[in-house]
Amino acid sequence: MEKTMSISYLDIDRKNELNEIRLIKESMKGNKESFGILIKNNKEYLYKMAFLYVKDEQDALEVIHETVYRAFLNIEKLKKAKFFNTWITRILINVSIDFLKKKGKNEMLDESTPIRKEKCEISTEEKLDLYNAIDLLNDNYKTVIIMMYFNDMKIKDISKVMEIPENTVKTYLRRAKQALGEILKEGYLDE
Repeated sequence: MEKTMSISYLDIDRKNELNEIRLIKESMKGNKESFGILIKNNKEYLYKMAFLYVKDEQDALEVIHETVYRAFLNIEKLKKAKFFNTWITRILINVSIDFLKKKGKNEMLDESTPIRKEKCEISTEEKLDLYNAIDLLNDNYKTVIIMMYFNDMKIKDISKVMEIPENTVKTYLRRAKQALGEILKEGYLDE
């Protein structure tokens, strides 16, 4: 019985993956309905990612709107269907960064943003300090930290989204952690 259930779950995952690839390929050929379904299937992910950057519901929706618009206009430029998620994430990040620059905001996180739970719990005050410290990082370091620790992305996937080598992602992570350590240790946030 267990073998049958695990196989059926694998079959369902495979069918979903094949269906998404079919939708992407149809979208690349100009099928608006397929593109709409594809966006609908990814709306939660897009919203979560946009909200991590702009920290406001209306702003996140505006970022998503612009992301979807740009993706729709440029879908035919996508080289391979399997890279759709990487491609649209890259568009969303660029739109988010442009949006923040336009609005003059340099904030990506706030105390309501959940942190991926590791081995220990931290207090609300410590979380707030961490969010504020992350806001002080440059855009590349912030992006890597958000993707790795808030979206549970792998280094390989971050590399594809940011269009940089995996070793550069590792370097950004190391430097971001060092910078966060310095900021938190030195108490820059108390000023």
